[in-house]
Amino acid sequence: MRNLALLLLLGALRGCLLQNIRVSQIPAVSATEGSTVTLQCHYTLSSTENGTLGWYRWYRQSPVQNEFINNRSVSIQLHRVQISDTGMYICEVTLGLNKTLQGHWNGTFLNVVGEILNDIMKLLEGIPRIWHNWL
Repeated sequence: MRNLALLLLLGALRGCLLQNIRVSQIPAVSATEGSTVTLQCHYTLSSTENGTLGWYRWYRQSPVQNEFINNRSVSIQLHRVQISDTGMYICEVTLGLNKTLQGHWNGTFLNVVGEILNDIMKLLEGIPRIWHNWL
């Protein structure tokens, strides 16, 4: 029985050892205070073989295993964001035991603005630029 467990473990690790991992994130996301925002993180493997042992880490987030393995997506949703949530969010993906294969991206900068500032920015976007012609 012990040998069978060891064989299963080695079989799972074999796929991880022969692969490279690439993690990608959107560089920046803006949101209005109180809204819901999705921070995207996807990973690809150099081999078509799926990894079966793995996890990911976001600051303040726990893994959803089915999305991670099947869709290679570890995106998260933050609800009712506050200005204090502004900052860099880095997604790190690890496959295999003992961190056999690990990858991360530079991160996504989340900029949360207050509702009043957001309304002003929308208003300014609709105003045409003033052009002067000097004679």
